[in-house]
Amino acid sequence: MTPESLSRIAKTGLRVALATAFLSSVAGRLGLWGKYGGDWEKFVKYTESVNWYLPVVMVPAVAILATILETCFGLALLAGWQTRKAALGSSVLLTLFAVAMFSSDPKSPFDYSVFTAAFAALTLATDPARD
Repeated sequence: MTPESLSRIAKTGLRVALATAFLSSVAGRLGLWGKYGGDWEKFVKYTESVNWYLPVVMVPAVAILATILETCFGLALLAGWQTRKAALGSSVLLTLFAVAMFSSDPKSPFDYSVFTAAFAALTLATDPARD
């Protein structure tokens, strides 16, 4: 197998892995994973706990915005549409998640590999073969 073939496989795998991570997370908070997922109320409470510095009135809007962005980036990455923009947006969103997680529990973004995912998305965004 050529290095170009391996690179194409790795980038496709990375794109699909990021997409399914976002979409699975959204499905879980919407109750679509059944007993394996969570629910919206738990997600909003978690959003509040990691964004403790925000006024409580803003928390539902942040939870909704995060869900919309995760869905849009997940679908775009899965479809391979506007991959560079979706990957860059994913990187920014994941970095914001990691910083918010760090502010309430410094260990959690490392345990859940959020920084790894953020830099993986950034790497995908730098691929000149993408849009």
